[in-house]
Amino acid sequence: MSLEILADKEAIREVIDEFANLECDVAAQEKFFTADTHIMVHMNGKLAMDIHGSAEMVREFSAFTAAVKASHHMNGQQVITVNGDKAQDVHYCRAALLTEQNGQEVISDNYIRYVDQLVKQDGVWRIAERDQYFVMTENRPVQG
Repeated sequence: MSLEILADKEAIREVIDEFANLECDVAAQEKFFTADTHIMVHMNGKLAMDIHGSAEMVREFSAFTAAVKASHHMNGQQVITVNGDKAQDVHYCRAALLTEQNGQEVISDNYIRYVDQLVKQDGVWRIAERDQYFVMTENRPVQG
């Protein structure tokens, strides 16, 4: 494996981790996507969201996360394949979201698999396509 491929893989890891570190700051996350990005969100085995473009992503995800009081994202296994200025990243994430429902704080614990297609534009890796699969979700009240 060449040093260039290793450097690309590290840059892609940083894109994925920096995205997660921003948690629910969707406007700040936009920089990690191409302007014409395509995002498909699958829940319960069905396509729940089909988003075209980073502006639509910000609008849709901001609405989705508006009720989130706190969040925590933890990335796990990751496999990156680089082919020139294109790459595929498959990784897992556990995302916990705290919301309030009927006066009760509720944690939504989400186990997600991401399949990302990235492109290198002007020396920077960006997500051009994302397939996001909610593998399991558990909702439970916060125990005081």
